[in-house]
Amino acid sequence: MVTVIGSVYQGPDQDGDFGWMIKQPKYSDAFFIFNDNQTEFLAHQNHPNAGPDGPGCNMGGGNAVIRPYQCKIPPQAGGIPTGEYGIPGGPGYPALTEEVKGYIKQAIASIKQAVEDNNYSKVIFSSDGHGGLGHGIFDPCEAVKDYIVQEINNLAN
Repeated sequence: MVTVIGSVYQGPDQDGDFGWMIKQPKYSDAFFIFNDNQTEFLAHQNHPNAGPDGPGCNMGGGNAVIRPYQCKIPPQAGGIPTGEYGIPGGPGYPALTEEVKGYIKQAIASIKQAVEDNNYSKVIFSSDGHGGLGHGIFDPCEAVKDYIVQEINNLAN
């Protein structure tokens, strides 16, 4: 049984701060989904077993501060792309294109596999507190945010 939990950032060193939460024993049964940029996401997807110094394992900004945890064995986190620096209309994805859907589906498949393989009972993602995706650095369009949340919620069983 997997429960999906939306977590709202309230400030440092408390629930909602993924960098703090992932280190707390009460979240040892949780897999965290962080908002990633397309470049780091694809780097990790292309070399998932490269180890802690591999591509896509560097600490990022916002909730991507936990990006290194996707490179641990077992992984405790996984990224879902929300945009890319330098894209027209960006940095958040400006439209829900088939290409964007493909990246999101790839992320969800990877996350689902990690959750199943490691028997995580909770999946935690960044929420805006109103059922939507929390975001900071990248602000994807509403259709992208809605699609991401829909796909994350499909992980519950």
